[in-house]
Amino acid sequence: MSEPVLFKGYLEPSFNWNEGDELILQPVFMVPVEVFRTGFLIRPEYRTVMAIVEAVGGKVQFIPEKKAPGVLEPEPGGRRLPANISADRALRNAESAAVTEGREGWKALSGSSHAMTREEKLRACWKIWVRHGETLTDSVNGNSMKAGELLGLILP
Repeated sequence: MSEPVLFKGYLEPSFNWNEGDELILQPVFMVPVEVFRTGFLIRPEYRTVMAIVEAVGGKVQFIPEKKAPGVLEPEPGGRRLPANISADRALRNAESAAVTEGREGWKALSGSSHAMTREEKLRACWKIWVRHGETLTDSVNGNSMKAGELLGLILP
């Protein structure tokens, strides 16, 4: 995917914001990831998860595919953060995070994990943060944080 990615729509919010609230739109990639795990101490496991890859810094968050938020159109106006990673990089980040998830310590020796993504199922959209004074609220899950902490979360 060498052409620039067009971010369309926004992740379905869990609450409604007020008309005068300042909105910050963070670009994200939604990537379905198929994960297969096997090992000595665990039964073989196959599952599909939704990886939400932040396009500003590349961090990955996993959500069970059935609980993934929908994408609504058109996106509201607000300040848009720039996308610093490509769609190819988002796919690689999602795969590598899925392979290493839950493999800390000695568990890394006892099994194997394989992940696969499909480029055609990738979706580029916006995640909305609502600013209330000095705090920002994630519209998807409702978590709040100080405005300065957002920089630490989204920057690599």
